Amino acid sequence: MIGTYMGVRTGAGKALNRIAAVALAAVISACASNEEKEDTDPVELTEISESVQLREVWSQNIGDIDALRYAMLKPGIIDGKVIAANSDGDVYAFDRASGKRLWKVDIDQSIGGGVGVGLGIAVVADYRGRVVALDLNDGSQRWATQLSGEVVATPAVGSGMVVVQTVDGKLLGLDASTGEQRWRHNTVLPVLTLRGTASPVISAGVVFAGLDNGKLIALSAADGITRWEQRVAIPQGSAELDRVVDIDGTPLVRGDLVFAASYQGRAVALSREDGRGLWARDASTNHGVAVGAGQVFLSGADGSVHAYNVGNGQIQWTNSELLRRQLSGPAYFGDVVVVGDLDGYLHALDPSSGRFVGRTRIDRDPVRIPLLADADLLFALSDDGELVALRLQR
Repeated sequence: MIGTYMGVRTGAGKALNRIAAVALAAVISACASNEEKEDTDPVELTEISESVQLREVWSQNIGDIDALRYAMLKPGIIDGKVIAANSDGDVYAFDRASGKRLWKVDIDQSIGGGVGVGLGIAVVADYRGRVVALDLNDGSQRWATQLSGEVVATPAVGSGMVVVQTVDGKLLGLDASTGEQRWRHNTVLPVLTLRGTASPVISAGVVFAGLDNGKLIALSAADGITRWEQRVAIPQGSAELDRVVDIDGTPLVRGDLVFAASYQGRAVALSREDGRGLWARDASTNHGVAVGAGQVFLSGADGSVHAYNVGNGQIQWTNSELLRRQLSGPAYFGDVVVVGDLDGYLHALDPSSGRFVGRTRIDRDPVRIPLLADADLLFALSDDGELVALRLQR
């Protein structure tokens, strides 16, 4: 079943709204017998014994994030600054350590994709496909480029390029200095996909991107030439809803490997050099994975949390105590795994066992945007725009 914040769209790019997605799921559910119907209520939280605490260092409210349009405005961190954006078009820079506001600008359009940082710029994109690069020092506009497709993913910045993925299946490489388009890669979309698009990542001159057809692709950042393409998920079933296999989470590059996971598909570890598969395990998520302590962590579309051995993919543990709580993607922070949920809680799990070791609430609105671990601080952003920096204490 597609979660509350995941609409679906047709292959032509037309979005079906959240109500249509829920209605479609309800029709399918109604076809089942009463005995087969599943509980759709989020699992209630129970008391835990805390051995760690996530202590707030600072917080700032930056304004609402548009969950209905599936805006995933993950902050960017670079050069001692945290760059964050809201859906109304405001972009902020804060001091990473203190939370002091350094600058604020308004790009005059609703932001759907961001925030990419690097090469002295912060990059955001609006729903109409305009990509804007701002100077990291003062927020002044460096350049703006109009694309043909809607953007709801974070642009990748690196190797002299800004790479953007649009909801209509295009990957575009823009010159980081001027915004001029250098290359384009087209993908044929399936009939039905989730409302959301994977953010590409640039590593050592190579762009890695998850696609709505369930494939992971590696392109040369300089010219967009395909280096390899590997299928992560194979569509199953006869109904189009059953065949949705989007990769909506950012691929994770660690050493010689790249990790990715799909909806109704698999979690995989691939060679970054040629895409050769090291291992694959059945999984379903609309987020990226986290890696730490020799394990790969994944928050499932159903609210379960899983840990896999990084070398062979063997399942190490599963925590099913957060079912249907619409989890964020996981972050490995310090020596714990952290996920956010629909009620604004952050849950800390022991990476060796999956049991809860800590919990804190940063807001009453959902925390679904990917968490960001940066050295001694963890950054979380709620749909209400509460941006919080936290430190782990025992």
